[in-house]
Amino acid sequence: MSDNMRHFLKIYVIAIAVLLSSCRELPDYLVGDNTVARVGREELTTLEISQAVPKNLTDADSLAFVKLYIDKWLIRQLKIEEANQLFSSSEKDIEKLVEDYRQSLLMNKVDQYYVEQQMSNDFTDEDILAYYNTHKSDFTLDRTLVKGRILRFDASYRQSKRLKEQMLKAASSTTDDKTFTDICEKNGFLLVDNRSEWINFTDFLANLPTTKSQDYSSLLDKMGIQEMKANDACYYFDFTSVCRKGNVAPLELVADNIRRILITQRRSEIIKAHEDGIVKKAMGEGHARLYGEGENISTYKSFSQLSTADEATTVATESAAESPAAPMEVQDSTNTEQ
Repeated sequence: MSDNMRHFLKIYVIAIAVLLSSCRELPDYLVGDNTVARVGREELTTLEISQAVPKNLTDADSLAFVKLYIDKWLIRQLKIEEANQLFSSSEKDIEKLVEDYRQSLLMNKVDQYYVEQQMSNDFTDEDILAYYNTHKSDFTLDRTLVKGRILRFDASYRQSKRLKEQMLKAASSTTDDKTFTDICEKNGFLLVDNRSEWINFTDFLANLPTTKSQDYSSLLDKMGIQEMKANDACYYFDFTSVCRKGNVAPLELVADNIRRILITQRRSEIIKAHEDGIVKKAMGEGHARLYGEGENISTYKSFSQLSTADEATTVATESAAESPAAPMEVQDSTNTEQ
């Protein structure tokens, strides 16, 4: 903001102060020359406003920002004042909530500090596969997934038999696949190719002349290229891979989810290790101590006596108990190669 703008801004906010003060009597105590607004004994100054105005704003935007800032300041102070009047009897409860929140923020900052120091997101494909194989039951599919192709062409096309043969060869040869694609583009045929990604079986059927009320699961049992006709159109389609409802989801679908789980688990392990460490240290140095019943029931009772092996076992057990639910995992998918 330019010097001229700052000078104008000062005049502007002082003018607002004059307007505000004209609406009510001035307080018994002296209001400073730089006071822009007042609610009770709380004052808003030109210094506070000038520090709040973002840099690189145009003159018009700066004035708009100042007006909005003053309006929000007034509303905030009046609401706080009203809250103090309405909820004075529950002031202690509010103070406790504020203190609990403050402590929670501090604890989270400590956790985040150690997580950032020790966290590594470099989980390998082997890590993901190991988790996948150990937790397959968590990845059961609630719907059928497929990979495949659908070709729609005019029923009047005279070389439909040759087209079907070309589609069949395209499944096993890159060269033939390109030839087949070129034929489809040249003739304006609609080719829906989902061989590289899993899609819902219902979404696959949406590209065929099917109805929602009919069961088409029997199509999944057939090998090779299948046909459908409707009106003036013919459809060729095939399935290159099928993973039925109730099977384990393919690894490629859940890999990202597993990675997030591993990151969450690693974060929990770091936090738990730090918590165990500070308790053990405090107990050992006499900085923290349990008395009476607290000593009998505390999970940290015998930390100073734990051997390295016992401690590792304890931490591993408790960490496993706190681990988040795993995502859905992959079982053997039913594959049909064309």
